[in-house]
Amino acid sequence: MKGIEAHPTVIAARSRSAPAPGPIRLDAAWVRSLCLEEGADDVGFVAIDRPELDDQRAEILAGFRSTRTLISLVFRMNREPIRSPERSISNVEFHTTTEHANECARAIVRRLEDAGVPALNPAAGFPMEMERYPGRIWVVSHKPVAVAAGLGQMGVHRNVIHPKFGSFVVLDTLLVAAEVDHEGRPIDFNPCLGCKLCVAACPVGAIKPDGYFDFSACLTHNYREFMGGFSEWTETVADSGSSGEYRERVGGTETASMWQSLAFGPNYKAAYCLAVCPAGEEVIAPFLTDRPGFLDHVLTPLQEKVEPIYVVPGSD
Repeated sequence: MKGIEAHPTVIAARSRSAPAPGPIRLDAAWVRSLCLEEGADDVGFVAIDRPELDDQRAEILAGFRSTRTLISLVFRMNREPIRSPERSISNVEFHTTTEHANECARAIVRRLEDAGVPALNPAAGFPMEMERYPGRIWVVSHKPVAVAAGLGQMGVHRNVIHPKFGSFVVLDTLLVAAEVDHEGRPIDFNPCLGCKLCVAACPVGAIKPDGYFDFSACLTHNYREFMGGFSEWTETVADSGSSGEYRERVGGTETASMWQSLAFGPNYKAAYCLAVCPAGEEVIAPFLTDRPGFLDHVLTPLQEKVEPIYVVPGSD
């Protein structure tokens, strides 16, 4: 032996059984069981060549060229924290569930890797590819993958509604270098009830009664302390000639809130559309049995909350 062939690592690798040639094909039931064991609440599968992925296939393959199947994962959030008008409570639930999703996704990828199946776990939320901002900063769009996998449909509020857990879910997606023997297909009904409670709850009217969604209005307010809003805030700091001028332009509570977002994770300013949604088999009972009570408990506190709202000057 000469050169690299004499290296102990190479000798050990050569002594192992060679991997089977040809594409890897997995038992979907086994993968689903593995995902549930690691903490997912629901699982679905979509092949990379499905037409639902036409508009993002190039980006997916750029992130992981070996992708043959996408595994869509659903993680259930606790409902009452999301419904709370106190944003610290709801944001802890959002962030903690997202962290749980990332941890579970990583554990699943480890299990697959140990089984000889290459796989990749893009982030459930942030961090993302910020060098692409303000363009597409995510590796994979979790919502359309979940719909294609049969894990729900898009509601009026433009969030995926799971047939069982409703809107109270965080989504993640794994990219896997293997085919599965069974794929999901979109469910044949929309769990959205068309109740328009999300329309009534939105503090900036981003969701219109006719179904139109004003993405800019949602982005400007709810994501105030993410990307664009943070950039605008830093420009305000830079443009202020003194601390007094800064305080005239930015209130003390807003500065404190920005600090909190920087220290503990960006705070969503609303997401009330999720909070009031009564759809889903595990969610709907209070809405059906006592609708006035449901509205009083869930919708009214959010509508009555006194808070700053963030809008683009001159917009609707």
